[in-house]
Amino acid sequence: MAASPSPEAIGILLYPGAQLAVIHGLTDLFTVGIRASSEIAGNDRARLEVSHWSVRASGNPAFACVHTSHPGSGRKPGILIVPPTMVGLPESGMCARIAGWLHQEHRRGARLVSICSGVVFLAQAGLVDGRTVSTHRGFAKFLAETFPDVVVDPGERIIEYPDIITAGGFMSWVDVGLLLVQDLLGDHAREKTERFLQSGSAASENPMAPRFMPPQTHGDAAIRRAQQCVHLSDGQGVSLSSMAAAARLERRTFLRRFANATGTTPAAYYRAVRMARARELLEAGNMAQKEIAERLGYIDVSSFARAFRRDQGIAPGIYRKQFGGAFFARAE
Repeated sequence: MAASPSPEAIGILLYPGAQLAVIHGLTDLFTVGIRASSEIAGNDRARLEVSHWSVRASGNPAFACVHTSHPGSGRKPGILIVPPTMVGLPESGMCARIAGWLHQEHRRGARLVSICSGVVFLAQAGLVDGRTVSTHRGFAKFLAETFPDVVVDPGERIIEYPDIITAGGFMSWVDVGLLLVQDLLGDHAREKTERFLQSGSAASENPMAPRFMPPQTHGDAAIRRAQQCVHLSDGQGVSLSSMAAAARLERRTFLRRFANATGTTPAAYYRAVRMARARELLEAGNMAQKEIAERLGYIDVSSFARAFRRDQGIAPGIYRKQFGGAFFARAE
C-alpha cells in the first residue's frame, strides 16, 4: 500500500496584541478541512499540520512552536500566517524582531500570508517593496505613508503572489483559510468546509461567514463579461437583460451557461456582489448607511438594513461597530 502523502505544514504566528479570534478561527477552519479531506479520501490520515509559533522576547530563534497538530514531527511550516493586531502594533523592537524572522523564513522558502493589518510586518521586512498588497481600508493610509515603496490596494480582498498572499478586510481570514484548504486539500474539502461554516443562522455566526468569492476559473469568457458587468456596477442597476447583453448571449443560453460556470443564478450572484460590497463599505467606516443604500441601488435605507440583516443576521450599524475601520484609528 502506498504511503499517505506527508502533511503540508501551516504555522500561525502569535505576538503581543494579535487577534486571537483569527488564530483560533483559522485553527478550527483547518481542522474542519482536514476532517472533510479525510472523509473524502476514506481514511483518517490528516494531510495538513497546523502549528502556532509564539514570538520570544529575546534569544534565538525569535519564534518557538507552542502548539502543533502533529507533536514530534519536527517540521517547519511551509506556510506562515500573520494575523492582524487587536490593540495596535507591538513596540518597535518587537516589530523588528517579527519582521526579521519573517524575512529569514521567506528566504528559507516559506510562503507568507498576512491578514488585514498583519501586512505591516511583511512591509517592515522589505518583502513587499514594489508589490501590490491588500489590507483593511482603515489601515491603508498608515501603511502607504509608512512604506511608500509598497502599493496599497484595500479594494482587493485577496492579492496572491507565488510566495506571498495579503488579505484585506478584518474577516478576510475566512477567505484565506478556504483558499488554503482548496490549495492543499482540494475542491471537495473546501466545499464541505464552507458549507460547515455557513450552516448556522445565529447573528453571532453570520458575520464570520465566508466572503463571497466569485468563480473566475471556469473558462467561459462570455460569463466572465457578465460577471464584470455586475462587479463594475456594485450590483446597482443590473438586470438579467443587461447581464445577458454583456455576455452577448440569448437569454436562455445565458441562464444555462451562467449556472454551469458559477453554480448559481444571475439573481443570486447579483445579490451576493451587492452584499459583499455593503460589508466592505461598512468596514471602511466613512460612509453613511443612507449613502451606501443609494450607491448599491436599494430603494431606501430601511430596505438596505432589512436585506443586510436577512443576509448577515446582524444590523448594519452593529456590523460597523464590530468590524469598522475606526478600530484602527490609533494606528494612523
